[in-house]
Amino acid sequence: MRLFTLSLIYILTSFTPALADIKSSMLTGTLVVVNKRGDDMSFIDLASRQIVAARATGKGPHEVAITKDGKWAVVTDYVGGNSLSVFDIVNAQKVRTIDLSDYPRPHGILFLADQRRVAVSAEGADAVVIADIFSGKITQALNTEQKGSHMVALNGATDKVYTTNMVSNTVSELSIPSNKLLRQIPMPKTPEAITINASGNELWVGSNQDGLVTVFDTKTGQQIKQWKDYTFPYRVLLSQDEKYAVIPDFRQNILDIVEVESKTRVKRVEFPDKTTPNGVVFAPDQRTLFMSAYDKNKVYVVQVPSGKVLFELPTGDGPDGIGYSPFTLSR
Repeated sequence: MRLFTLSLIYILTSFTPALADIKSSMLTGTLVVVNKRGDDMSFIDLASRQIVAARATGKGPHEVAITKDGKWAVVTDYVGGNSLSVFDIVNAQKVRTIDLSDYPRPHGILFLADQRRVAVSAEGADAVVIADIFSGKITQALNTEQKGSHMVALNGATDKVYTTNMVSNTVSELSIPSNKLLRQIPMPKTPEAITINASGNELWVGSNQDGLVTVFDTKTGQQIKQWKDYTFPYRVLLSQDEKYAVIPDFRQNILDIVEVESKTRVKRVEFPDKTTPNGVVFAPDQRTLFMSAYDKNKVYVVQVPSGKVLFELPTGDGPDGIGYSPFTLSR
């Protein structure tokens, strides 16, 4: 009996990578990828691994936010666009443009809990704008009182929004219900990448000039953990179950996978020169990661936590922001 049990364990563990590969081959839905140099967005069918549509955005698009149901995508037109482009993913159509000329250089973007409003950092106005994507109206503008407000993070209740202020070397904490700036949190130089856990007690920030990724206690502002071997930690993303964090480094052409609870790096994935890792998003299984490669015009599909590259997907020119929808587009 003992021999049988040991043999069964060996068989199951031996076939784990193969099972993961089979699972990856069954991925369905649509990946939407913002192409900076192309001023457009690619709609990529995961089953066929082909681009099934490409649609124009505004000028200089950078980031994208997707509703939880996967029906709507909103793109920030950052360089020369000063607008939001709203897309119906199911029909692969742009349905409206929201003018942000009074709040130029929109960049970071996330949906609030109601799934109709987005929080958008307006770098040219030192503000975070709250916009209703269906009415096309700006409902709030919260002043960060800092320079270079570039990326945003929302706590689980989405009542507080955090912005990395790249010029002022701070993070602003803002209350959406009261429309007030709550505090400024000092940061290592040139903070850009940012995320916060659902409970709102851990703030993860990447600092470009100092090559750091730091985890802060939001109550005390004290450092919990810091890694010092980065050159350009472009983004930080937690899996939905908060088991893993992923950190692509723009200049080192690497992707780090970190176990969140222990704050231990479990894998560093190295990519070819001029891969330029950019945007990251998880598939619904929270163990398959999509990472855009800006200078390769492709997306790498990576298994977490092993770091194995499962396959690649084509994109347009200069892919950056990336999102997932469960819908499959008709051809």
